Amino acid sequence: MPSPTSGRFPRRDFMRTAVTGAAGLWVLSDPLLSRAVAAVPGATDVAFSQGVASGQVDQRQATLWTALDGIDRPTRLTVEVSTDPGFGSVVVRTEALADPDAGSTARVQIGGAALQPGERYWYRFETADGESSPVGRLRLPPPPDSTEPIRIAFFSCQDFLVGNYAAHGDLAAQEVDLAVCLGDYIYEKAFFDGAVRSVPTTPDGSVRTFEEYRAQYATYHSDANLRAMRAASPFVAIWDDHEVEDNYAGLLPGGQSTYKGSRPIPFAQRRAGAYRAFFEAMPVVRDPDLPDKTSGTTRFGQVDLFRLDTRQFRTNQPCNPNDTFLSFCGNTAPTRDKNATLLGTPQREWLFDALRTSTAPWKLIANQVMAMSLDLFPGEPLNTDAWDGYAYERSLLCDAISTHGVKDVAFFTGDIHTFFAGTLTRTGRQSSLWIDGLKRGQPVATELVIGSITSQGIADRFAKPEGQRVAAAKILDPIIKGANKHLRYSNSAYKGYGIATATTKELQVEYRAVRDARYADSEVFSLAKFVIPRGQAVLNQVAGPTHTAVPSGPAPTVGQATQALKTFASSH
Repeated sequence: MPSPTSGRFPRRDFMRTAVTGAAGLWVLSDPLLSRAVAAVPGATDVAFSQGVASGQVDQRQATLWTALDGIDRPTRLTVEVSTDPGFGSVVVRTEALADPDAGSTARVQIGGAALQPGERYWYRFETADGESSPVGRLRLPPPPDSTEPIRIAFFSCQDFLVGNYAAHGDLAAQEVDLAVCLGDYIYEKAFFDGAVRSVPTTPDGSVRTFEEYRAQYATYHSDANLRAMRAASPFVAIWDDHEVEDNYAGLLPGGQSTYKGSRPIPFAQRRAGAYRAFFEAMPVVRDPDLPDKTSGTTRFGQVDLFRLDTRQFRTNQPCNPNDTFLSFCGNTAPTRDKNATLLGTPQREWLFDALRTSTAPWKLIANQVMAMSLDLFPGEPLNTDAWDGYAYERSLLCDAISTHGVKDVAFFTGDIHTFFAGTLTRTGRQSSLWIDGLKRGQPVATELVIGSITSQGIADRFAKPEGQRVAAAKILDPIIKGANKHLRYSNSAYKGYGIATATTKELQVEYRAVRDARYADSEVFSLAKFVIPRGQAVLNQVAGPTHTAVPSGPAPTVGQATQALKTFASSH
């Protein structure tokens, strides 16, 4: 990649030469590099329209991110970090480079003795002519032996076209320690009807080139609530499929993602461009040795957060070449294929070992696709794009948890645009001792499935107003729970996100919901609350909705409900 200065010093080498000075500031160890950075002109006449963000936090370090408008060459910014929001106590002052070759983004890793574990800091970027970016806020992880509560928010599936981000505005006000996107941060094409906003146009209506993906992220970041969420706390994202292409698997494209039966851009090229744009938009510095790595572990006091990548290394979905939602092949040999994998062998072995050796009281798994089964009829899963299509690997994961006596594991999952909560066994079910040729076993973990930020689910395929969605859910949710006895909770009427609070005694989970995601100022309320006691793979609901119920609209007909279920396929 071209140098941010003269071309002599690649950007990744620039980052690797940063070391921590005695005062705790990040300084340059090579005087030539220091002079080269100083020679880059300071930013003037620019705007920070995409806001700021922080990520890659550890006890004494973090990565800070911003993006500029109005630059056509590398530009230098001043970065300040303070212990107070008025910047009266600046503990770090350094510089960052914004580069047009990186989408005009700037990022800098800060760290050292000036930063203290568990403390809160405020940061900003400044131009040479005195303009300041929005102010961001972050908290560094407390030490592993800390007993103070940890709050982590989880969200997914935020299609820009069909909704606004009232949920993100609410999340920004919650003062969580970390926000986690579980996938589908952007969508590569329109999947739903009833658009309320627009995105940049492309020749065939689908984002395919690197520049188109880059423009899609910039469009999403035009939302003030999304920018507020990114600035309010450290942020990390794992990807699912729509960051590239619906239902892709490894290097295999999705079965329904052609344009008039052809591919104007080879899939490998499309995926590479999508990955590059993803990392540009995130507060991360890519590892030059593993540039596409999103999986890993973050220790945050009482919590080990394990991030999975269930797209980049997976094998093809079983017995379902067109990737349709209603596959009806779950109770057959392909879903028990011992060679089928969501994780790939290296990632699977890492996860098993990391769970086994974790010393954290709580092990939270950021997971893209549903681990519990979702059956229409007993033993017949609706969706083989999720763990249901990889039943043998799911049994291996559950066996690794139970065999090594790993306790207090909770999966947090996106993808399905519906709030679910339940318990996980090695078959994904509790309705039978034997499913898919596998013995069920006892619950080894809980799973909290988060409703989408905006993306449509089953109910709002035919019912947009709140009352009609509630009426539809009164029919749909009992059917879903009836076929899936492992589910303790189902709500298909609302969208939103979840917050997990880890304490020494229990894991508290709150689902927060938006009345109508089409509107940026829609009310957000507490939809449900759950408690998971330490040492038990059980989930207890302790509270229901706090909002005033709306009058129910007309209930859907059986035909409407069936059609909604069928058309749900192409969007999850």
